[in-house]
Amino acid sequence: MTRLAWFLAWRSLWDRPVRTLLLLGGYGIGVAVMIALLSVGEALLAQARDRDLVAGGDLVLLPEGVDPAVLKVNGVTDLDFTIQQAEFIVREVLNGPRFGPEVAAVAPQIDARQVYVRSRGEVRAAIASAGIPSLDQAAHATGAVAGASDTGADRAWIAPAGAAVLDRLDRFHEPPAAVSRAWAEWDYFNFVDPATGAYGYLTILAGGEGRGAVLLRLRRPGHPADDLVLRAAIHRGDLSFTSASQRVGPARVWNDAGRYRITVSAPEVHADLRLAPDPRSYLPPAEVAGGGGVSGYVVPVVHGWMDGQIRTAHTALQLAHVPAYHDHNWGTWGGVTWEWGEAAGAGGAALYGGLHVAGMDAAASIGRPPVLFVWEAERHDGRTAPGGFLGAFAVQAIHYTAWHPGPVVSGRRVSVPGAITVEGEAGPDRMRLEIRVRDALASVPAEASPAGPPPDGRSQTPRVAFLQLRGNAQVRGTVDGRSVAFSGNAAAETFVPVER
Repeated sequence: MTRLAWFLAWRSLWDRPVRTLLLLGGYGIGVAVMIALLSVGEALLAQARDRDLVAGGDLVLLPEGVDPAVLKVNGVTDLDFTIQQAEFIVREVLNGPRFGPEVAAVAPQIDARQVYVRSRGEVRAAIASAGIPSLDQAAHATGAVAGASDTGADRAWIAPAGAAVLDRLDRFHEPPAAVSRAWAEWDYFNFVDPATGAYGYLTILAGGEGRGAVLLRLRRPGHPADDLVLRAAIHRGDLSFTSASQRVGPARVWNDAGRYRITVSAPEVHADLRLAPDPRSYLPPAEVAGGGGVSGYVVPVVHGWMDGQIRTAHTALQLAHVPAYHDHNWGTWGGVTWEWGEAAGAGGAALYGGLHVAGMDAAASIGRPPVLFVWEAERHDGRTAPGGFLGAFAVQAIHYTAWHPGPVVSGRRVSVPGAITVEGEAGPDRMRLEIRVRDALASVPAEASPAGPPPDGRSQTPRVAFLQLRGNAQVRGTVDGRSVAFSGNAAAETFVPVER
């Protein structure tokens, strides 16, 4: 400072001491606050660069839409989020055939979740975190507890028994009271016998208000299809909401030590079937809701093997280790249509599906955009690689081509496609499923059937027909720069208009 500046400062302090001290104090506080803020900002920057402050490991998975930078400082987007189907992600994705060779360890964690603890008659709020000790230690997670060991529940989470997996995936659901009348839930099985070309569909359905049905459709080459509908009442205790064991009228499904046993005993049909799932060949449950509707879907058996026998008045089938599939649907189904298909062979399996709801605003719709899922069998290309889930590919297009006249529905012949092509992509990865249709069955969807004769006494023609298609499939694509290709049997479903 110059001599003049010092002179003015002393003169001001001498003439107005209180005001000058207040100004100097305020200036000092401002400088101190600025230094503190800069220090906090530097600390936040260091935290954002430190992976160990979140959980440890080289990669942290977060739900879509969560900002990692805000997560580091416990911002509002960090509150009470969760990753759905963490078991499937850990076991079948991160430890699956695609990423398993690159991943050393995976540790799922619950971090800083608020809980309430009852102690000595009082309820206290607390913050809790949790993990599986062996996985935390393997991933060098910061939350690992030294000396802790896995419990029986931890070990069951890491490697559950086959029976436990089926019960967890395939239980039925209590319908919400508001939609109980419109509710429907069903187990669906299909199979094909490559040796004879025979195939079939079995559906065990529970509807609202205690109504149920067993639907069976069988087809042998050169013979008319057997179509059976056995209506039944649902009684208390018939449906299980904790396991895969269900009863609807003459039909029973139960979990027999990790395999399905399915029986139907009625004058019209006798069936005794066993279905063994391929290991790691499943899709976990998913449920969407909107506009007052609910739609849920799970595939406990993307690919499996069926043995047993089915007898009707016109058909007798003996099945010996034939390819089979099983899924499970629940929800409200008014105005719902879908595009669906599955294919499986020695090299792997594929599944696609999309749901559409007629007349519903897109923002409130329960419709699901179509996705193509692919599983790969064990590979032996120079080294053994385990089979399992390979990836999910957003469907860019579903093409139906080579249309030709097909079955007759309500006196009208409907057109059926001769080929189906499904194109999917996920970033740089591409996958293509091609189905050559060799047979088609058509029926009137339940909602399209006339409820009764019209006033003029003339029959009504349904607007749409439901197609069940059978054929052969080719799956080709690239994943992480590696070619994927396999072939197998295929089934597909769609809806087509009926000409009036």
